[in-house]
Amino acid sequence: MMTENVPDAHSVTAMIQASPECASCCTQYDFTPSPLPSPFPPATNRIISKNHPVPCENHVVSRLSDCHVRSHHGHAAHDSVCANRHPDDISIATWNVAAVNNNPFEYWVTHPDPAYNSLMEGVQKVIDHPEEYDVEVHEVLTDSMVEQLMCDLQRQKAVGIAEVKQLWQDDFRSRKIVSGFLKDSNIGKKRLASMPDRITNTINCVGGQTMKRPTVINYYEKDMGDRESWWSQWREFIFNTEVEVYSSGARQAPKLVYSLLEPILHKKYPALSVEEERISLPLQVLCLAIFDAIQLHILNTVAPDSWQRIRRSLADALLINKDRQVASVILNTYGSYEIVFVQEAAGAFVHGEPGNLLEEQYIPLLPSVMDGKRDQNSLILVKKDVFLASAAQNITDEVLQVHKKATESTPGAVLYPGDLAAYCIDATNGRKFLLASFHGDTNGLATVPIVRALHEVASTKYPERILIIGLDANTYKVHNDQYQGVSEFQSFLEERGLISCWGPTPNPYSPTTCNARTFLQPQLNKAVRRDDRITKADKNLKDWIVFSSSQLECRCAHKDNTGKASYIEDMVFPTMNFPSDHAIVAATVTVKRSEV
Repeated sequence: MMTENVPDAHSVTAMIQASPECASCCTQYDFTPSPLPSPFPPATNRIISKNHPVPCENHVVSRLSDCHVRSHHGHAAHDSVCANRHPDDISIATWNVAAVNNNPFEYWVTHPDPAYNSLMEGVQKVIDHPEEYDVEVHEVLTDSMVEQLMCDLQRQKAVGIAEVKQLWQDDFRSRKIVSGFLKDSNIGKKRLASMPDRITNTINCVGGQTMKRPTVINYYEKDMGDRESWWSQWREFIFNTEVEVYSSGARQAPKLVYSLLEPILHKKYPALSVEEERISLPLQVLCLAIFDAIQLHILNTVAPDSWQRIRRSLADALLINKDRQVASVILNTYGSYEIVFVQEAAGAFVHGEPGNLLEEQYIPLLPSVMDGKRDQNSLILVKKDVFLASAAQNITDEVLQVHKKATESTPGAVLYPGDLAAYCIDATNGRKFLLASFHGDTNGLATVPIVRALHEVASTKYPERILIIGLDANTYKVHNDQYQGVSEFQSFLEERGLISCWGPTPNPYSPTTCNARTFLQPQLNKAVRRDDRITKADKNLKDWIVFSSSQLECRCAHKDNTGKASYIEDMVFPTMNFPSDHAIVAATVTVKRSEV
């Protein structure tokens, strides 16, 4: 492991104080106004000119063995390596743009309203010391409400209703809402509440309409102050509301929200039994109803007069303007980059106003099938003046066929529609590329299989093409049977002649995520207390730009959790200004002379 020249937060401050010229060195760059109204402060409202593709920001980046160090003391070297672009240079960025789900309360944020801290600390108290709050489940979701729910499921001809009714009577009904339900780690491992929440929380529909489940953990606009009004709205949404989601195929007839749910697979989540997989549709609906009822009960207990106001302010910053913020960052800070890989983009981002604005400069390369249910899609943006749209060839299905053949008996290697976009495309200068954007599963178990498939397709079918992959690999500091480790992923890359922007010895302790979940989300086992939101954050090196070491070499790289080509160490994100829980990773690579 290489840790030399990796400054900590204290040394960053010292660098800034010791280098006052950093504050003014960017005045040499020419900026033009953004075509998109920016939700960021005026200082970030800019597009980097083509003459100066990367401004010299006050930032610090971990040292890479193959890539140039960019820090406050590296202006001269940075100018010579990154700003003085060589004709063989290619600027690349990759960004998982989605904070998971559409829950304004999901991550700890810094909020100017003291009522935010009071609210979140009140919820934390309920979880930490539930004794006086720990009523039984049937007191927040009553027997009569569950009977109505079973009738709704009966009309949908759901499989396993009798078994789920029995589970309610024998198990769920008498559980304590905190100690027996929210704190049951098996519910989280089985994804019985989090999976249906992910699918139904916020649905981006064809035509731009957004449909939201009546729940505390999104920005449902109508009042939910009392249980009775919430419940009637909840049932109406799940069982009587039709939606048309994005798909790459022919236009589909609208479907009930309930119809978007899919069985949870034992192969994907081994904690779930085969029998629970069989009855997982009605079981998911029951667990989701219980979860939503508990969340509403808790907030009406700890902050009845303020929680809806606080939720509205968070939603404005993190959800409603999110796609515009993402497009603004891409255009303003990375507008000169030839290739931008994106993961977990919503259909509304691709097809709505942000996508239209990006298409003024970029050619969007989409998956074979857009994921309209989970609404998480990988895509590739390539510059119109650098690449030929007419030469784009979608090879996603080719790669998936190779992947499927190799992983039919491999647990955890399940992929979803939209996770991968892979294309062959030619540049205007005659160079040929194979580009892929990939979103890995939570534990990173599908990362090695999909990169192996990409490498096999590239080396056997398209050996003349320059391979570049931008991915959220979901790699972790420590490798085991359940989690893909950084060092082990690096060893796999080396075996196949691949390397990344992190060089031959990536530092597992130089993260591209630093997020801490609150107690207001469906996977309570991932929640972190307010005082621990830095020390116990998910801080892992998850985001990579991968390429062939025989074709390309890295000249400089950086990570960015501000949207301004800078990274603040030990800061939880998303923030009120940066709407993703993953940093942007950017690099300038150069084509080796043998490939020129």
